[in-house]
Amino acid sequence: MACAAEALDARLRLAASLYPHCALGADIGTDHGLLPCWLLEHGVCERMILADRSEKALRHAAERVRRLHLEERALIRCADGLDAVTEPCGCVSVMGMGGQTIADILRSGIRRLSGATLILSAHTQPFLVRQALAEIGYRLVREEPCVCRGYAYLVWRAEPGGMVLTPQELRVGPLLAESRSPELRPYLAARLRAVARQLEDTRTGSPKRAELEEDLAFYRALWDKL
Repeated sequence: MACAAEALDARLRLAASLYPHCALGADIGTDHGLLPCWLLEHGVCERMILADRSEKALRHAAERVRRLHLEERALIRCADGLDAVTEPCGCVSVMGMGGQTIADILRSGIRRLSGATLILSAHTQPFLVRQALAEIGYRLVREEPCVCRGYAYLVWRAEPGGMVLTPQELRVGPLLAESRSPELRPYLAARLRAVARQLEDTRTGSPKRAELEEDLAFYRALWDKL
């Protein structure tokens, strides 16, 4: 009997909930392959590309695939970014990296996306990911918060279509106010603390301080509506 896939943490659970059903998906920077194995076991994707540029990580992913008897449905590829995507995918996920890295992956690999839905989450500089999505002709359709292991994250679902964002929307996100997630309040609490700390370290009258004050007002107004 096959073992059950391991439980996902809050961030990966959220990503899995945003994943569309598709014949072939790809998880870029898959690390130990937790997300794609869960998607395969739960029938969200018929087949998955598990890609990472780390051979060590892929050995762990391959072992997990073997344990779960998913060998016929999992394509394990050592590759950099979207170089692993050699056939059209219904969905591509890029998780657990900095915003600059994800933005670079999207820009350099745009031709390999072929209109795939994107599931994304950045540890840092989320504005760079939003900017890259707009540049490559994608639009955000979901922007959901979560708090995992004490850190606040956003997980995005993006689709082809293009979008135009204001400077503040690049920083805080255009769809956060539409979220109905129970994680929105703890996420906002974390952002309010972070922006307040940044304000303490930013000199009065600087353009950066004006942006921070604008963002703090946005988060407070959203908090007051909950």
